Amino acid sequence: MSWKRGGLVADRCIYFVEGPCEQQLIRVLKENPGLLIPGKIKVFNVVQKLLPKSQLLSIQPGTMVVFAFDTDVPVVGNLKKNIELLKRYCSRVEIIYLAQVLNLEDELVRCTDIKNVQELTKSSGVHQFKSDFCKMKTNECRHMLERHHFEINRMWMSEVPQAFCFIERNGKCVRI
Repeated sequence: MSWKRGGLVADRCIYFVEGPCEQQLIRVLKENPGLLIPGKIKVFNVVQKLLPKSQLLSIQPGTMVVFAFDTDVPVVGNLKKNIELLKRYCSRVEIIYLAQVLNLEDELVRCTDIKNVQELTKSSGVHQFKSDFCKMKTNECRHMLERHHFEINRMWMSEVPQAFCFIERNGKCVRI
């Protein structure tokens, strides 16, 4: 299956996500019926670490590379360098940015009918929410999001903090 985005036909998709909660969310949103383009998910914080050259060289031409990251810490040097490295070592890739303003928990509150993220899992605090959310089975998590009126069109659409203004606001490109 290929996807046409901005002149590029992507045959593959790789999601680089900040942590296990983002991994869980992307996995859930790819499930049938899919809300996101299917692809491989790798836990790798592109804001904090540089992608290894071995990883870059394994990305095939025609791949959609998706970066999912928080914007609560305005340090962008590694993110800029990762973008530069992708453009240097990978041909015909499209980079999609899923900028979480300020973090995943804030995004989930904006996209559902809850007032705080702990309501989703009935957790006692944010740390407990993360643990509970990551432990959920995929279909259980999907049903929980649906129960709270999750709206994919509101996800990753907030204005990013000034430090991240160099990224393209193209998160809707991975939606089906």
